[in-house]
Amino acid sequence: MISNQVYWISILVFALLATNEILAFDKGHLEIFKKDKICEECGLTKAKLSKMELQGANLRGSNLFRANFYKSDLTGANLSETNLGRSNMKRTNLQGANLKGADLTRADLREAVLFEANLTGALLEDTKLIGTVLKGAVWTNGQICKDGSLGKCIQ
Repeated sequence: MISNQVYWISILVFALLATNEILAFDKGHLEIFKKDKICEECGLTKAKLSKMELQGANLRGSNLFRANFYKSDLTGANLSETNLGRSNMKRTNLQGANLKGADLTRADLREAVLFEANLTGALLEDTKLIGTVLKGAVWTNGQICKDGSLGKCIQ
């Protein structure tokens, strides 16, 4: 009896979490962001934003889980406190971007440019950084990445 209840509770929790992820995408937020490049605390899960000119964009505190920023230009963007988990940021320009406190867990940042980006307090668990330019970036611990920081931060 108890194991049957645990099973159904587990199914219910999983269904609620899956529904929450689906509902996190808001088309109105996407339209606002594309128009103004500003959308703080927006729900943009799985948004398709590849190959876009987004210099100086403000997405502070937004949910960008599994968003696609492939080859976009986010130079100087504010991505602080965002959820970028599992996002595709391969070959994205994030020069000077603010990623302070961002969740980049399992994000793909291969061959991205993070020159002088701020990663203080960011979560980088299982993040793909092969070929990523990190020279001058402020690393998660607040230390500056030295010359030669390609794919890993040399402090």
